[in-house]
Amino acid sequence: MKKLLLITTLCCAFSVNAQFRLVKDINVGINNSSPSDFYNYSGRLYFTAGGTYPNRYLFSTDGTELGTTWIQTSNYNQSLQNISGVNWYEYNSELYFDATIIGSSSQYYPYYVCKLNNSNVSTILNIETISGDYRSKFTQAISYNDKLIFNSLTALSPSPGVEPYFINLLNTSNNGVLLDINPGAYYNHSDPKYFTALSSGVIFSAYDQTNGRELWKTDGTTGGTVLFQDINSGAGDSNPDNFNVLGSQLTFAATHTTLGRELFKTNGNTGNLVLIKDINTSGNSNPTNVKNVNGTLYFSADNGSVGQELWKSNGLNSGTTLVKDINPSGNSNPSKFFQFGTDIYFIADDGVNGVELWKTDGSPVGTDMVKDINSTGSSSPNYFTEYNGRLYFTASDGVNGTELWVTDGTAAGTVMIELNPNGDAFLSNLIVFNNELYLSGNDSVSGIGQELWAFNDAALSANDFQLNGKSISLYPNPTKDAFQLQTEIEVITVEIYSLQGQLVKTLPSQLQYIISDLAKGMYLVKINSNEGSVNKTLIIE
Repeated sequence: MKKLLLITTLCCAFSVNAQFRLVKDINVGINNSSPSDFYNYSGRLYFTAGGTYPNRYLFSTDGTELGTTWIQTSNYNQSLQNISGVNWYEYNSELYFDATIIGSSSQYYPYYVCKLNNSNVSTILNIETISGDYRSKFTQAISYNDKLIFNSLTALSPSPGVEPYFINLLNTSNNGVLLDINPGAYYNHSDPKYFTALSSGVIFSAYDQTNGRELWKTDGTTGGTVLFQDINSGAGDSNPDNFNVLGSQLTFAATHTTLGRELFKTNGNTGNLVLIKDINTSGNSNPTNVKNVNGTLYFSADNGSVGQELWKSNGLNSGTTLVKDINPSGNSNPSKFFQFGTDIYFIADDGVNGVELWKTDGSPVGTDMVKDINSTGSSSPNYFTEYNGRLYFTASDGVNGTELWVTDGTAAGTVMIELNPNGDAFLSNLIVFNNELYLSGNDSVSGIGQELWAFNDAALSANDFQLNGKSISLYPNPTKDAFQLQTEIEVITVEIYSLQGQLVKTLPSQLQYIISDLAKGMYLVKINSNEGSVNKTLIIE
């Protein structure tokens, strides 16, 4: 218990100055710019924002209002636009992405593959020239053998349609279709998906009329792009998905001819396909939401008796086990697995409290709901992000709408940090940049719509737990009604702040500090003396 309290004190200290900061009102007034597609590259944050469809531009920011600007091409000095979500891919310290060039001579504004090197933007490829469709994009990109391999999302006749395309990075004028896997009319696409690199090549899912949707492999050449495994023999689809690299193996879910839909693995060598475990021996276990978290796969699966529940696997049959039947009356559908500290956080529905925040240490007894945030329904936590030693996410408590939340792993330490006190903040797209938490949010109080915000929670250094070499401790913590201080300094006053930075209580120096009038949750205690001030976290149960 003492170890837990020490971790809580050291890792969960909140600053009095914790606050939201409007970075820029991009679409001035009550209109929304709705920032999204965040990507941190070379000291700047890149994203898309705009106004009324389809005017959605590419921006970057250094965190200041003046430093938040449109991205422009180097050769045209024209702004870049992306109306349907930009696709970023970083390779060899350069950032590749898709965008249209506003003001170009094209009638329909085709998408280009662009390259950003530091602050210089150049165009690499007009995707329409190889796909026949101005709407073609640069999606699911991966690099292998000095080539960028990608899916065009859409393509028109003449063929090849939506197939694996490539750009030769050693000669960017050498590009085109890697292989027309499903030849014929433009609607006969192979629609390649889930490109994943192993040492033996790139494995992906694709469709052809002979074999259905199966596992394919490429070395980046036309001749080296081949059907790898026809898992569901004949024209039936195995529909491989949920790809993860576990060590030197690719793990994935697929439908086998006789085994049903289960979890498999391969090292990418010919003939190497291994069933990890036949979880449901009488049907399909349907592994979904599979994620490799620090060398262990966490996922949802159905063994035929408990429904879609929490499983884990180390890639071996013996190491693939049911962690817990969270919803005894149905499916808990665990998903959004995220490692924080020594635990894995996720969302699940236990059949009573709705979709809420859970955590597990990989054992049945160590799998519990962190907090029932929305007591009348589902809080649906999302956008898990670790920032300054704490886990931040968005959730709705059923009263205040979707706001920012933070947790230390306890119910009492799971609290809301409200951007919009007058309504729903519609928070989304959390990312850490320049030691701040950036997000898209709506503050109706300011009347500025959905814009780019930064949340600052300056972490306390180790020196904040001492003052001039003198130790200070607060106990018990967590507590219910009161706490005491053990200190070598002379305390003058003790101030207690909410996570929003509001002063809620001031107390003179005393033996015991009564806080029974405060609501449950996490607070910051500022201990003031003639020698300075020290901040500590207090959890009230």
